[in-house]
Amino acid sequence: MNRKFRAAWIVLLALVLAGCSGSKGAKKSVAAAEEWEIPFLNVLTGPIASIGAYLQWGADRAAAEINAAGGIAGKPVRILRIDTGMEPATGITEMSKLLDTALTVMGPVPEPVILAAVPLAAEEGIYSFTATTSWEYVADFYPWAISWFPPTQEPLPPIVAAWLTHTRGKRVVQFVENYSVWAGMAQAHEKGIADAGAVLLNQVDVPGDAVSFGPLVVNALSQNPDSIIFACNAQKIPGIIAELKSRGWTDMNRLLVFSSGDDASLYTVGGSNINGVMIYNFADPGLSNPRWDAFRDAFKADYNGAEPFSLSPNYYDAVYMIKRAIEATGITGDPKKLAEERILIRDYCNEIQNFEGIQYTWSNSRGYPRNKPVYLFEVQNGNKRKVLEIVSGGSFAGSSGEIR
Repeated sequence: MNRKFRAAWIVLLALVLAGCSGSKGAKKSVAAAEEWEIPFLNVLTGPIASIGAYLQWGADRAAAEINAAGGIAGKPVRILRIDTGMEPATGITEMSKLLDTALTVMGPVPEPVILAAVPLAAEEGIYSFTATTSWEYVADFYPWAISWFPPTQEPLPPIVAAWLTHTRGKRVVQFVENYSVWAGMAQAHEKGIADAGAVLLNQVDVPGDAVSFGPLVVNALSQNPDSIIFACNAQKIPGIIAELKSRGWTDMNRLLVFSSGDDASLYTVGGSNINGVMIYNFADPGLSNPRWDAFRDAFKADYNGAEPFSLSPNYYDAVYMIKRAIEATGITGDPKKLAEERILIRDYCNEIQNFEGIQYTWSNSRGYPRNKPVYLFEVQNGNKRKVLEIVSGGSFAGSSGEIR
C-alpha cells in the first residue's frame, strides 16, 4: 500500500471506528453456530445496485443448492446481505462489525470500498473474497485477499490484439470514463493496440454526467479511426454508438465494448442498434453443462429472459470455493479456533488447484487464477455469439495467449 493511501486510510478508519458502537476491544461471547454464516459486503443501493443485485442472486443460488444437497460439512449455509451503498466509510463500518466473528468475508464491492475496507480485514486476519476485481487492486493485502481475475495487464492486451487482428483494425480511438478500474483497463487496451501493430489515435474522455454525446463523437471521428473501444458506463455506450451511426459509421465489428459494459442497460437501451458490436468478457453464456444450464435458465426466468451478465457467476463460485475449503481442511466453525481456521481457509484458497467453477476449472497461485479464459463475442439481437477464446499464460507482464 503506498504511503499516501495508507495515511488517508488510517485517517478514515479512525474517524469511522470512533463512531462505531462496540469497538474491537469489546469482544462478543460467541458459541459454535449451527449454520455457516458468510457475510457478503455488497452494493445493493446506489448507482450500481443492479450489478449488486445479480451478484447477490448468484451467491444466494449457490447457498440454496448447497443446502438442498446437505449443506457444508453437514451444516446449512446462510449468506448475510450487507449493503455498503458503494460508500467506503460504510464499508469500513460494516467490516469492523465482523472482526470478532467472521470466518471469512465475501466482497466488498466495488473497488473504492475494497480499498477502504479490505486493509482493516487484512490487518485483523480476515480473508476477503474480492470476486469482482483484478489482482492489482488487492495485491497489497495479500495473503488476506483473493481475486477472481489476474492482473489487468495479463488478459486484456491479448484479447484486444486478437480483436484487431480479427477485424484488421489499425487506427483506434478509445472512449474512456474515469471511474474506478476503468482507466486501468483502458491502459491495458493500449498495450493490446500496440501489440497488434495498430496505433491509438486519441482517448476521448467521457464525463460521468454526460447525456449528450455529439461533441464527443465529432472529436473521435475527427481522428479518422477505423476502430473504436468503449471503456465507459453501459448506459452511455448505446448513445455513443447511435451518434456514430448517425454520422456514417457502418463497420460494427470494429466497435469493441469492454467487459464492464456487458450489463443489462447495454442491451435494453441499445436494442438492435448494437447488432454486430464486439464485446470481451470472462464468462461464456453459450456454454453448456448441467450446472450452467440450470443457472442460466433460472437467471433468465428471474431477469425477464436476459442472459446472465458478466459477473453473475462470480459469487456463486465463491460460495462453492468456501465450501470446498471448509470440507477439505476440516474447518469446524469453533469460535475458539477462529484465528487458526481463518488461516486454513486463506492458505487453501490462495493456492487452490483444479477448482470446478460453474463455467470452467481453474487453479490459483498466490491468490489469483493463472489459467482463466477470456472471450470475444459478437452481439446479435441481444445475444452474444462467441468469436474466439484466449487462455492467458499467467505472467504479470502479459501473455500473448493461446487463441482457440
